[in-house]
Amino acid sequence: NDTVMKKDIKIISVTLLLLITICSCEGWLDISPKSSLKKEDLFKTEDGYLSVLNGVYIGLVDDRLYGQELTYGFMDVIAQYYNNVPSTPLHKYANAVKYNYEEAATKGIITNIWNSMYNNIANCNVILDNIEDDKDIFTGNNYKRIKGEALALRAFMHFDLLRMFAPAYNGSTKNLPGIPYVDKFTNVRIPFSSTDAVCQRIKGDLLSARELLKDFDLMGPVDKTVDGSLSYSVADRKAWFNYYAATALLARLHLFMGDKVTALQYVNEITTDHAKTKISWSQQTQFYYYYYARERIFGVFIVLDPYMKSKVTDYFDIATANNNNILKVSIQRTMELYETSAGGASDWRYLDWMSKTDDNYITKFNTLSGIPVLKIAEIYLIGAECTKESDPVASLGFLNTIRTNRGLPALPSNANLSDEIHKEYVKEFLGEGQLFYFFKRNGYGNIPYWGTPVSNKEYVLPVPDKEKEFNS
Repeated sequence: NDTVMKKDIKIISVTLLLLITICSCEGWLDISPKSSLKKEDLFKTEDGYLSVLNGVYIGLVDDRLYGQELTYGFMDVIAQYYNNVPSTPLHKYANAVKYNYEEAATKGIITNIWNSMYNNIANCNVILDNIEDDKDIFTGNNYKRIKGEALALRAFMHFDLLRMFAPAYNGSTKNLPGIPYVDKFTNVRIPFSSTDAVCQRIKGDLLSARELLKDFDLMGPVDKTVDGSLSYSVADRKAWFNYYAATALLARLHLFMGDKVTALQYVNEITTDHAKTKISWSQQTQFYYYYYARERIFGVFIVLDPYMKSKVTDYFDIATANNNNILKVSIQRTMELYETSAGGASDWRYLDWMSKTDDNYITKFNTLSGIPVLKIAEIYLIGAECTKESDPVASLGFLNTIRTNRGLPALPSNANLSDEIHKEYVKEFLGEGQLFYFFKRNGYGNIPYWGTPVSNKEYVLPVPDKEKEFNS
């Protein structure tokens, strides 16, 4: 009902009603609940379900996940964005930047990612295991909303685990062990599934989520800007895993699987549907302050005070940061990344996202309240990749739409599309954790600014020791 929806519309600090611990044994996942409340009590009301769903979103913004390591932290370090890390022996990421995944601190980061993701997946499964028996307690669209979001979140987290811990998808790897796809809350051990099987499960969950959300989600195909029966707006829905977020993730998934035809269908739904009235490009005067609000399809909400600046101080504030934590992109490297000598000095991202000082660092978070996880620029880049061979004119159009909405001139008709797509990924996803996946998916033998050829040794994160030991 309206009251329940309104009080839960902002992700705030709440007491988690469920504590999930994950331990590994014999190549399976053991998921053990420890709760101060009985399950029967927890799920007597909508409030109980919404509290657990809120707990999933709160888990996503933990520093071990999208609040740091899976965005501007670990994932962007191994994408080689930050040039000061290799030259700082005591830096937090000194071994991560060298792909020394077995070093204790780095291994700890990776293990925490694995455990925290499956911890959050377990909370999704608690919801999904019980919600069918409790359909009668829900009012309005809350049953469809909670179930749809839990399915989509479960798919989203499994997909990022797959992108990290399994080889890139291709004909020779798709049938190799990927990760466990955990679809129930149980003490029964869950075996590893093949990469392709995991992809099919992800797709199934996302399609089910879209079906549940499509008829009422304001971030979906409903023909209303404001729905009087719901107490939340389009902007609010971007903080929750909405219909268009599931659609965008399906585009990302199908590109990952090499199915460009299907990926493009989902791209077109977002770029040609009236989704564009709900997910819009920022104008230059709005870019610094409203980029996150306008362009994200789904993002993790990090802070309640106005901006993230206070949260990232120890990594991006030269005046106060510990030298062993600070993450710098030198002014020289910044000028190279944004091609300032070739017209890129007008790029709004260069102008607004970097300090452009001798000790250059990221400033894009100074006016953001969260980090985009899915956004309109990626949809256009997926479109460009999907059409670069089959329809180069369309591919160029996707790229030029991004460029004109970043203060750059259109590319000429003879532009090298692969190179330009690469450049846009580098410019666009600084601090957002997506560039490493681009290099991996496209099989780059060398990662720019890393002097040694890379392979699966660098591209595939090791599963935690206990998983590796018992899975063998």
